Amino acid sequence: MKLIFTFLLSLLFINFTSPLYSYDSTKYAICYGKMTKAHKARGFHQSNRSQSILVKETVCKAYANGEINDYEGKDQY
Repeated sequence: MKLIFTFLLSLLFINFTSPLYSYDSTKYAICYGKMTKAHKARGFHQSNRSQSILVKETVCKAYANGEINDYEGKDQY
């Protein structure tokens, strides 16, 4: 019983320390602001606000999790 408990705890520890949980809220906020600026510049923010918000949330969440490296509005230096 003790062995099973230890095994389950180790699985839980591995899951919480895996790279899947490397969410960076600062990266999300910066991404969201820059994408909003880009969407406003091309009129998407005004013409279809709900879709603009959905796109920004989806893309910036992926960026903050490290799943993607680029997004609309990101500086290309």
